[in-house]
Amino acid sequence: MDPFVDAISSLLSDALQTAGAEEPQASLAERIEQPPDPALGDYAFPCFTLAKALRKPPPEIAGELAAALRPRLDESPLLTEVEAAGPYLNFRVAMDVMAGRTLPAILGGTYFEENRLAGRPKVMVEYSQPNTHKAFHVGHMRNVALGDALLRILEYNGHGVVAANYIGDVGTHIARCLWFYLNHRSELGEQAEPPAGEHPSGRGEWLGLLYTAATRRIENAPDALKKRYSREVSRLLQALEAGEGETYALWQRTRQWSLDAFDEIYRWLGARFDHVFYESDMERPGRAAVEAGLAKGVFQRSQGALGVDLEPHGLGFFLVLKADGTTLYATKDLALAQDKFERFGIEESIYVVGAEHTLYFRQIFKTLELLGYAQAKRSHHLAYGLVTLPEGKMSSRVGNIIPFSRLRDEMNAYIDRNYLDAHRGDWKEEEIEETARRIAVAAIRYGMVKQDPGRSIEFNMEDWLVSEGDTGTYLCYAYTRIQSVLRQVSQGRGMQPDAEADVSLLIHGNERALIRALHDFNRIVRRAGDTLRPNLVANALFQLCKAFSRAYTTCSVLHAESESLARARLALFAATGRLLQEGLGLIGIVPPERM
Repeated sequence: MDPFVDAISSLLSDALQTAGAEEPQASLAERIEQPPDPALGDYAFPCFTLAKALRKPPPEIAGELAAALRPRLDESPLLTEVEAAGPYLNFRVAMDVMAGRTLPAILGGTYFEENRLAGRPKVMVEYSQPNTHKAFHVGHMRNVALGDALLRILEYNGHGVVAANYIGDVGTHIARCLWFYLNHRSELGEQAEPPAGEHPSGRGEWLGLLYTAATRRIENAPDALKKRYSREVSRLLQALEAGEGETYALWQRTRQWSLDAFDEIYRWLGARFDHVFYESDMERPGRAAVEAGLAKGVFQRSQGALGVDLEPHGLGFFLVLKADGTTLYATKDLALAQDKFERFGIEESIYVVGAEHTLYFRQIFKTLELLGYAQAKRSHHLAYGLVTLPEGKMSSRVGNIIPFSRLRDEMNAYIDRNYLDAHRGDWKEEEIEETARRIAVAAIRYGMVKQDPGRSIEFNMEDWLVSEGDTGTYLCYAYTRIQSVLRQVSQGRGMQPDAEADVSLLIHGNERALIRALHDFNRIVRRAGDTLRPNLVANALFQLCKAFSRAYTTCSVLHAESESLARARLALFAATGRLLQEGLGLIGIVPPERM
């Protein structure tokens, strides 16, 4: 995929064969890396793994390989130098060749097709999975940002992708919410009725308010009253499970309020779903799946309950049906997985779910494997850490959350005050509103994706919205600066980006670094998809913007020494803007054209 890596690995393979340590070229290519300091070279090969076969220390191996390869560099127009540095072989490439291959490909659009290899497996990415009758808050944004970014990256890499949501629309939390709605909502005073207005998110959050109020009332009640409340909630839950009557009709109506709220939030974020599963549809198929597993001998009874003994796999006994016949999450997840495999024909399944469920998913995947599903071995849990606030952990049950509507309003106010208020009178109101939305979405999405998924994140709105540093706002600002340069050059010099510009003139160190960042982007996107780490793409975009900023400061287009150099720099900056736009799209960000 990378012609420079191919050239290096080919030369290494030949040299090692001569030295009596034959190794596949593909294996060598996987170990080629980028030196931490560009002054050391453009590519590096560590010689540690060769020590056993050649029976020499790695620095000696590096020195001998450098001496053997140096006379052969003339065979490759891509490489110019090779040097040993301790246990590493460092290579320099012909940067004019890299620029000549990369910049026209980006400007012409062919660069963005290079990753789309044929034969990639069909994947389903299941993400978001909100519960109805609970408020959608800032903590839920991380799941959406990770899942949506991952499916975009996988599609970019050539996978067929089905984007799926699995909405929790049944359970005790709903019974509690409706119990409070029917019996106690008058206690909320002015908030006793659902809000009217154009935003469906208001009604969804109102149901979350009821759930929190119900939980507080039940948990803080004296023991006798708490038992009575619990019995009332249980009876209401049974009425819901019966699927008829006034209670069921209330569930249908309020459930739709939540679904409408989710749709509004997904539209605001620009998130996509090809199919939505509902937990309420999985109970009956789940029971059937358990019965089928019992008939196969996979499940067994234990004290009246049904489960599977996963002790031989170090995963304990996994319960799939309670002794009283009540279903569990596992019951429904087995049915859900079977539906995915059989109806959608997927070859891989990815679940974007919090890290606290890691053991559960290991148990689910092993159970599916024992049930005979080959796809179980290609099922993955993308586990992610919590989103916290400066004051601590969020909880819908306790009510210490930042609901979506408040988040949107506060971000819009900050953006308007700090970035857009000065443009009122010059810009149309529609552009101001859309620009505010794009900046807000960029801040949220980038902030949620930039960290390794396994790490927790602390959300601080103002820190995420500043236009300097490692933020989505900074990336948007870099993009708008590039567009401003293109407009200025067009107006000032009448010049348009030209894929035929003489890019061999780009010899400044900052220009070289920017070219290299552009060249490497596809390799990073491939790795992000293969390892399920969208943060690699976010980090690459941040580094790209920093490289552009340095080049912009030192390598002017308008004040270039010659027309030819101006055209080359314009091609470089235009390619940067084009790739930045495409790369931001991979993490769900549409940058504004101006800020």
